[in-house]
Formats: sequence, structure tokens, C-alpha cells
Amino acid sequence: MGTLRANLVLSDDRVALHPLSLAHVHTHFRWNNDEELNRLDSEAPFERESFGAFLRRFEAMVERPPAGTLDLEIHTRDGSLVGVAYVDHLCASNRHARVGVTIGDRHRWRQGFGSAALRLLLHHLFGERGLHRVTAQVVGFNEGGHRLVQRLGFTEEGRIRDHLHRDGRFWDQHLYGLLRSEFDAAEAASWVRAAAA
Repeated sequence: MGTLRANLVLSDDRVALHPLSLAHVHTHFRWNNDEELNRLDSEAPFERESFGAFLRRFEAMVERPPAGTLDLEIHTRDGSLVGVAYVDHLCASNRHARVGVTIGDRHRWRQGFGSAALRLLLHHLFGERGLHRVTAQVVGFNEGGHRLVQRLGFTEEGRIRDHLHRDGRFWDQHLYGLLRSEFDAAEAASWVRAAAA
């Protein structure tokens, strides 16, 4: 259970999650150099990166991913690349991991692709991977990130106070957790609501 397959492909009727592809390196490079995306999903201060430096780093992510991590591209059903999803801190003995999603294509924001991708990833982690618990971290100012994890049933379990310095002030990092039993119950309830509609 500790090894994540780098060739993993997941799909449903809304999105497909594929391994990172060098064929899309220019799109990833553009997102990497987007200051607003960096602000929302990275603790590192924004710095523009040359294409050569990014390519070397990206090739390593594709060809030699660290143990216990999985980086995936989010594609729409028509094949458009719209974002990325990740799993890290996978602990096989304790059956938990951390997840995150970023929609890099700004034209696709607020269209449900982040929710669809994260739900698909959670089905895989709780189902095929047999995890018991999944965590997520969201910085205080990322309102969309809070809505996303709360919509999928995550519970805020704590905060790391004044963890990130942005916009001339310190922000808390919010810690969220989701147990398999909670995810299963939320999914069952959504099926009941859908059937009743």
C-alpha cells in the first residue's frame, strides 16, 4: 500500500486524472509562473523561474517522483488540461495521506472541476488504497479552498497560527481532516438527494 503507481489513471463522467506529462510542460510552466496561483497554493514566496530550470525540476517529478507522493493532471472529459491534484505524506502503516487540488486554468474556476477531481481522488484513496484518513491544508485567505474541502465533508481540526506571511500580514494555516466513514456517509447522502431530485 505504500507505493503509489506513477501510471495511475482515474476517471468519471466529469474529469480524468492522469500522470504528469512532459507533453504538457509548457502549460505547467505557465501556471508555475502565475503569481496568483502561487499565492493560493504555495508557501514559497513567488519567484519567476526560467523554463530551463522548471523543465529540469518537472522532468524529475515525472521520472523520479518521491516515495509516498503522486502528482496528477486534471483533464476535462474532452481532454483539456485544467489543473493538478496531488497526494503526499502517504503513511501505509497509519493509512493516511494529505491531498490538494489546484485549477490552473482560470477560465475553468468555479465550474466544479476542483470538486470533481478531489472527489475522484478520495474515492481512489479510501476505496482502492484502503486509507482511513485524508488531510488537507488551506491558508486563511484561500476562500475557494475552504469551500472545496468543506463541500466534500472535511472537518476543520485546527490551525497553525500566523503560519504564512502574505500581503503584509500573517495568516493561519487551517488543518482539515476527513475519515473514510465520513466520506462514505456524505457520498451516500448525496446519492439519496440526487435520486430524490
